[in-house]
Amino acid sequence: MRKGASQRHERLVFALSEEQRSLLTRGMGAFAVVLVVLLGVGTFADLQIAQAIYAPNNPAVIFVSSLGLFPLVYPACIFMGVLMQRCLASQKTPALRVAGAILCTLLAMLFGALITKSVLSILDGFGGIVGSELPTAVRLGIGAVIGAGLCAVGFNAGKANDAKDLARQVLVVTVVLAFSFLLVELLKNFMSRPRPRLLFAGYDGIEFCPWYRKFSGAPELMAAHGIEKDAFKSFPSGHSLQAASVLGAFYGLSLVYPSLQKKLGIALVVEFIFALTVMACRMILGAHFLSDVSMGALLSVIACIILMALQKRWSAMLHAVSDDQRR
Repeated sequence: MRKGASQRHERLVFALSEEQRSLLTRGMGAFAVVLVVLLGVGTFADLQIAQAIYAPNNPAVIFVSSLGLFPLVYPACIFMGVLMQRCLASQKTPALRVAGAILCTLLAMLFGALITKSVLSILDGFGGIVGSELPTAVRLGIGAVIGAGLCAVGFNAGKANDAKDLARQVLVVTVVLAFSFLLVELLKNFMSRPRPRLLFAGYDGIEFCPWYRKFSGAPELMAAHGIEKDAFKSFPSGHSLQAASVLGAFYGLSLVYPSLQKKLGIALVVEFIFALTVMACRMILGAHFLSDVSMGALLSVIACIILMALQKRWSAMLHAVSDDQRR
């Protein structure tokens, strides 16, 4: 059975045409320029802009803001399913195949649990519309089920896709997107920038801090005022990073579902609109300054550009090897 599965994986994952790659690269480059300009504006007018548009507790804005969590994590659950299928179909020992499959399933359930818990929470969820009174364990359980379901979807897609390099390509997408997410989390914890809504609450000792300067004294202020650590994680914006991951995630899905390849240009346009909308919503809620959302989205765009470059190099290498083998 394993031999049959191995023989079936003969086709290579599609390579983007030069026209497609040029379109996506130019589009992402243009978006990066826009974000750099916004970052520059925020550098000089962060506080003034935040004060002018601050309107917390708006359910509609919170709802749209929460949607920014989906583009990165839920596709990752599908990618875990693809990797699980390839693990089970590999030539590794039974123990390694089972261990790899279990790891992929657990990661998918973890991704789904953490994001769904956040989406259904009172602070970062749908503005109390759905799930605000659900116990944490229930919210985690719902998310774990969603993650496992998406993992199963990816598993079935992996079975239907006969590209022999699918696992490696999907893994590259997952690693690049995960690295950008981890980088944002590290910067959040290192910079400790107070969120706008924390400034507007009027706590003693908490003043505006520009994005390029590390805020000092956060632990002491948290202890003195009973403030949660999340209130000092303004820079950069994780929601904006994930919202701007639409193209990278969609590109990964197009590896799994080749019919989506022709829709990459549409995904690029959707990313522009969706990311800018989520960025605006995060600012309105007082969760971030303009420089926070600009940098978060910019890091995601850079990750997508790196992904395109890696795909070009990887595809060229694999197709060259494939051509040599046929000679």
